[in-house]
Amino acid sequence: MLNNNKLQSLVKVALSLLILVTSGCANSKNSDEPSSVAPISSSASVFIEDDGLFDEDDDDLFSDDSPIELAPQTEISDPFYYFNKAMFHVNDKLYFWVLRPTALGYKAITPQFFRVGVANFFHNITMPIRFTSSLMQGDLASTGTELGRFAVNSTVGLLGIMDPAAHYLDWQPNNQDMGLTLGKYGIGNGPYIVWPVFGPSTLRDTVGRSTDYFLSPLTYLQPDKLSITVQAVDKVNTTYFSLGDYETFKQAYIDPYERMKEFYIEYRAELVAEE
Repeated sequence: MLNNNKLQSLVKVALSLLILVTSGCANSKNSDEPSSVAPISSSASVFIEDDGLFDEDDDDLFSDDSPIELAPQTEISDPFYYFNKAMFHVNDKLYFWVLRPTALGYKAITPQFFRVGVANFFHNITMPIRFTSSLMQGDLASTGTELGRFAVNSTVGLLGIMDPAAHYLDWQPNNQDMGLTLGKYGIGNGPYIVWPVFGPSTLRDTVGRSTDYFLSPLTYLQPDKLSITVQAVDKVNTTYFSLGDYETFKQAYIDPYERMKEFYIEYRAELVAEE
């Protein structure tokens, strides 16, 4: 009988300890570890003292359980989908098989100051594109800046190899083109188009790029082989400055074609919206 009483007492003590330990762990978990819903609650608004903006009648402010209508996302016109997808893959192979290896070899045989000078030179010589675009947009300040930059950099800057206009006069360059000019006149994108070598575009930007082609002095170099060679050097030099960007982009998205299309349209829309 005594042994039974002792056994019952030990069982009671063990059960009591088990309950205490279990409740203690639960409290410790609730107090020390973040809740599984913390990311959701952290995005909620944090309310401070009543500042008088809410009346007593506003208690049912969120009681309306009617469905919320979301603004429809603007669809990107892509009637040339199969052509565009094929050209996307062509440009992908062109980058990895030709442009990237060429840019890496170019990097190996040229110093950094040379590559920067080449970039400055090509930016300076294509001034007529930005000058005309700014003028047609009625942006007289940018028009004057482009003209002043060209005069200073072509003389003091040794044909544009250096950029004293930006470094000493704080005349910063812009990147206007005729596609943006058409956009600022209210002309929409039109169908999305991917061109071989040139990459993503739209019907509007294709028309603008065609106009830029005739405004660029590089177009009129003779013979034609010289013009093509010089523009190829510009392409390789530009590719050098963006090495790694496309690789990172392609790895980041499951469908890089669709994301590239969205990114291009968003990027151009931001430039058109800029004052």
